[in-house]
Parts: sequence; C-alpha cells; structure tokens
Amino acid sequence: MNRKLILIFLLTIVQISWAQNCDFEIRNLSDILNGKTELIEQSEYEKVVGISEKLIEFKPKYELELTEEYPEIFKLKDSCYTFSANQNVDIGIKTPELKACKYLKKEKAYSNYEFKGTYCGNALIEITGYESWGFLSVDLENGLTCFTMGKPLTSSGETAISYSNYYGEEEIALTDLKTKEQYVIGIEGWRTVESKTYGNVYYLKLESEFQTDCEKEIKYLKLKIKN
Repeated sequence: MNRKLILIFLLTIVQISWAQNCDFEIRNLSDILNGKTELIEQSEYEKVVGISEKLIEFKPKYELELTEEYPEIFKLKDSCYTFSANQNVDIGIKTPELKACKYLKKEKAYSNYEFKGTYCGNALIEITGYESWGFLSVDLENGLTCFTMGKPLTSSGETAISYSNYYGEEEIALTDLKTKEQYVIGIEGWRTVESKTYGNVYYLKLESEFQTDCEKEIKYLKLKIKN
C-alpha cells in the first residue's frame, strides 16, 4: 500500500471517529417502565411551549415533622433511613432498598441527606455522597422509594421527569410516581437546558457540551410511556 493510500485510509478513520464522537447517541439505562424517546423538530417543541402545564410545587416539611407523622416509614438506625425499592441493577440499585445516611466524618464514605419537603404523596430527600448526589422520592403510604439523579418535576402527580449531568453524561429519568418504575436514559456530551410537560408527555431541549472538537448543536426530545 503506497503512502497516498495510507494517508487516505488514516483520514477516513479519523473522520469516522470524529463523527462517532459527535453523534447524538442515547444509551438505555433502564426500561422497567417501558418508556419511549423520540427526536422531534424545533417547531413541535415550540408548539408545546405555549400550552405546557404548570409544575406542582413542593411543600416544605422538615425531618422532625415527617418522622413524627410517619414513624413506620421513617426509622433512623445507625445514622441511616432505609426504604424499600424496586431492584434495578442497570442504574445501580442492586438490592431491594435505598438509604439516606449521615456519615460526615468519614472522608471517602462521606454521606449526607436533607429532607426537602413533600409532593404528590411523596417525601423528597436530597442525598449526597463521595462523587454522588441525587434525590429519593418516598411514598408516604407504603414507603416504596425511587432514586433520581435530578430533582423530579411533575404537573400531573402521576409521572415525573428528572435530569442531571454526571461528568459529561446527561441522565434523564421518567418515573411512575405510584409504582416507582422508571425509564432511564443517558446521553454523553449533552445537557438539558429546558423542559416542558403536557399530559404526561415530556419535552426536553438539550445542548451539546463537553465536546470541544464538535460544533454546538441543539436537539429536542419527547419522552413518554408506551401505550
């Protein structure tokens, strides 16, 4: 193979690699909820902006209030609250439980929590750890709990959307607030900058980030539960 052919071959490989790195690729992290993601045009997104529904506000409630009102659900043991959860290996829940713990003096095992309030029959607890963060939504009827990396947002009280970026990968979760089943996706190199909701369907505006060799782009997503 002569030098000219080798150069062409190498340039082709570089172009292919660049295109792959700049592609908008959706990674399925969990599909217990049987969700669906669809790329949509800007025009469809902008139609929804005008008719989007108002998000339900969180009602502030302190830890002491909730533990006194729901003693069977909030039981503190060894600096931790433990809640039942749907087991889901794909998104890191390998046991049928989730915890909110306070370990403030252990450097790498650092863990903390803060009760943020209630919404739609759920208590919301923010948890932080060593290179980790997120929220627990605890059902106030039965204690069933789910984890979302971002703060859950809902307009209907039936389903919620949440999103947060973990070192360059946007993690987006659609959650059934009753069953705590989830549809979770990850998108490397993108960040959600805006979201709208209408009738349990969620519309997201995302911008490309963290990709220094790629042109800035905007994409629009539609997420819902499959019929």
